[in-house]
Amino acid sequence: MFTSSQRSLLSILQDDTRCKILYNLQSFPSHPDVLVEAIGVSRTAIEKHLKLLLTYGLLERRAQTFPRLRYVYSLTLSAQNLIDAISISSDQFIESTIEDLNDKLTKTEQAFIFEIIEKQEYDQIKADIEEKISKLQRD
Repeated sequence: MFTSSQRSLLSILQDDTRCKILYNLQSFPSHPDVLVEAIGVSRTAIEKHLKLLLTYGLLERRAQTFPRLRYVYSLTLSAQNLIDAISISSDQFIESTIEDLNDKLTKTEQAFIFEIIEKQEYDQIKADIEEKISKLQRD
């Protein structure tokens, strides 16, 4: 279903710290020290994640020479496009899945009303569906 490269990229995007780095860099380019402050992890950790994101072409690094030499990181256009596409696609998937679950809940309620299923079965199915919906709606 997914190629090895796609699975690697998706695993890169699963990490909380890397997601926070990408989120912070969407607004404006930043120096690692700014990211350390914003994210709350060590400079070593930030640099490790930046290096990996650079390797996968999600970030670019520019040297600033004034007042002293330091590097500033920003998202590549391709990374921004990828983030936008994943965001849109996942939102559509979640919305569609919630609609399907709500339809299933309606049908289950109808089956209970028409005494096709017992209350205990109805309660269990309803609880399962509501739990799934709740998980999908988390931010």
